Amino acid sequence: MRSQWMTSEQAAAALGVRLPTLYAYVSRGVISREAVTDPGGQRVSRFRREDVVALAQARSRPRAGAWSPLIESDVSQLDASGRLAFRGVDVAECARWGFERTACHVLGAPDPTWHTGAGIPAPGAGRAADTIRWTVMRLAAQDRFRERIDPDHCRSVAISTVTASTVALTGFHEGTVAERLARAWAPDAAEARHAAVAQAVDTALSVLVDHELTASTVAARAAAGVRADPWMVLLTGLAAMSGPFQAGASRAATAVLREWQAGRSVPAAPVPGFGHKVYVGPDPRVVLLLDRVAALCPATAESVDDLAVRMARAHSLHPNIDAALGGLILAADLPDDAGEVLFTLARVPGLMAHALEEYPRGLRLRPRALS
Repeated sequence: MRSQWMTSEQAAAALGVRLPTLYAYVSRGVISREAVTDPGGQRVSRFRREDVVALAQARSRPRAGAWSPLIESDVSQLDASGRLAFRGVDVAECARWGFERTACHVLGAPDPTWHTGAGIPAPGAGRAADTIRWTVMRLAAQDRFRERIDPDHCRSVAISTVTASTVALTGFHEGTVAERLARAWAPDAAEARHAAVAQAVDTALSVLVDHELTASTVAARAAAGVRADPWMVLLTGLAAMSGPFQAGASRAATAVLREWQAGRSVPAAPVPGFGHKVYVGPDPRVVLLLDRVAALCPATAESVDDLAVRMARAHSLHPNIDAALGGLILAADLPDDAGEVLFTLARVPGLMAHALEEYPRGLRLRPRALS
């Protein structure tokens, strides 16, 4: 008779995943495990066979109105308890590294490989984040090697997109991405103030590089699966994140913070900037960015903290990265669309890192319709 238990290796093989992915399922509550002591005195994990079989069936069974793909990825690791890491490095460490080094780490590119980038004329009036999407189109049209999907070219596409978009957004060719954005958004700030704004912007960019399998990431991976060129993979992901629920979410969160500062009344749930689809506790990116907000304007950081306490009491909700971006916008007096720009620009390396994982796999993200 077969045992009701499976070892970690047996469970991973039955699910068709690697051991790190199996343990990620455990940390996210997808499957439970039991720790026991084996005959040799070693602590090992075991899994109920029926749980493994049920999960394997759930992964292969189509469900009406829902699509829950489980995709192996080494780009980022997050769990509901509030941990986020990029390729095994905690997000707090990546924030200390800065955006450029974090982006290279996520892309698997040598550091440094950044350049100031040639200028691409901005598209004129419209949303600032459109400049980034416009830059992707212009660079794609100029790329003689556009169809190449080898890692070196893909990494070059991501870095060129960030650097050329930064020039188009700011008009500046020198300095880090964060320094140039800070100069463009706070042109009259004193040197010390400018440095503080740049540090806060750099932290925001660094923690936003990736966040596992968001809708935009899955869209980019699907495009890579059908061999879309790297520029179009980026554009696919950027288009998917352009709405009010992802890159544009900080606008509504900023409005909530302004209303809170004006009237100190707790809004009824759902509240933009609070709650998260993954984290049941604090968003680990929020603390890192709000520390920078406090250095810019202690009163703004205190206001966000006060609202966070009230929201936790009233609705059991914690602030997410959109609330932290809203705090940055208010503290540094940035344009209302600054959060959307930061989110869009930061995700370029992450999207390409996912594409690099997906290209070798070919067409596999093909859900079925039920009638």
